[in-house]
Amino acid sequence: MKNLTYLFLALIIFTSCDKFGSEDPLDFTDSISMGAGYANDIFYSMGNGVVKTSPRDAWDIAFSTYRMSSTILINEGLGIKLYTYPHGDKDSWDDVDTTGIESWAPLYNSDTSWYFGAFDRNSTGHPDYGWGQYNDITHDVTGDSLFIIQLSDGSSKKLFIESRAAGTNSFNIKYGALGETATVKEIFCNADTSKNFVYFSFASGETVDVEPDRDSWDIVFTKYHDESIPYIVTGILSNMDLEVAEVSQTDTDLADASTADFSSHISVIGSDWKEFDMGTFSYVVQEDLCYFVKKAEDEIYKLVFTGTDGSASGKMVFDVEEVKN
Repeated sequence: MKNLTYLFLALIIFTSCDKFGSEDPLDFTDSISMGAGYANDIFYSMGNGVVKTSPRDAWDIAFSTYRMSSTILINEGLGIKLYTYPHGDKDSWDDVDTTGIESWAPLYNSDTSWYFGAFDRNSTGHPDYGWGQYNDITHDVTGDSLFIIQLSDGSSKKLFIESRAAGTNSFNIKYGALGETATVKEIFCNADTSKNFVYFSFASGETVDVEPDRDSWDIVFTKYHDESIPYIVTGILSNMDLEVAEVSQTDTDLADASTADFSSHISVIGSDWKEFDMGTFSYVVQEDLCYFVKKAEDEIYKLVFTGTDGSASGKMVFDVEEVKN
C-alpha cells in the first residue's frame, strides 16, 4: 500500500510539472490579457510565456540603445503624434506657430523595422538621418530639425533632438510647451544596452523601465500604426533579429515550417489574424491561419490564435507548438 501511495504522488508531481520545464517539445494552449482597452503591452517568450507586462501610458518616446543607431520612436499606440515643424528648422525655436497643425502630415514609426522610428521619417539616406546629420569624424548625429509632438492628453510640445553622442552613447534633447522655458535632458543608454530602447516620459521628465532584456522575449502584444490601412491597430510585433512566416488557407495541423516564407518584418503576425464581425459585434479568429516564429535554425515555434475577447479585457488565446527540424 505504501508503494502505491508513493506511485500516486509521483504521478501527481509528474502531471503537474510546469509546461515550460519539460525537455520534450512544447505544445500547449496559453493566453494573455492586455487589460481593458488594451492598456498594457505584453512581452512574451515562445518558450517561457509572459516575460513582462508594461502599462502603455508610462512613456512617450524611446531611444535606441545601439551605438550605431540613431532611431527614436514615438508611443503611437498611446495616440501620440509627431510633426516636423514646416515653417523653420532648429533656429525657429522661439518663433514656433502651430496654427493649422491639423493639416500637417504626422510622422509614424515603421511597422516593418525597429530601426526606423517616426523621427527618422525624413531621412534621405546617409548622412541624413531624418532628425539630424551624421558626422564621419566624431560619429555623432547633430540635430537640424524642429518637431512638434502632441501628447495623449492633447497638449503639444516643441521638441529638438540636439544630438546623438557616440562617445557617451546618449541623446541630448530640448523640449517645452509653447511659450514656456525649455527643458534640456541627456538620455544615457549605456545602463540599458541589454534592451532595445530606453523609454522617456515628458510628464516625469525621466526615463521609464518598460522593456525587458532583448534576449528574454520574442513577440510583444501592443498597439501600433499599420501603414497599409493606415490606422492604429492592436496586434503583435516580433523582436529584432527574429524571422516570422505566415501560412494561410491551410489546415494548421499540417502547416510545414520548412516550406514557409520567412521575413524579418516585425509586423508579419500583426493584427489581421482576427476580423471584426459587425453582425455579432465581436472578433472572429481566422481558423486556417498560423505563424512560425524562428529564433534560430533549430528553434522554431508554431503559433495559432484561437480566440480573443476584444477590448473588454484584451484577452487573446493561442496555441504554441515547438517545431523540431
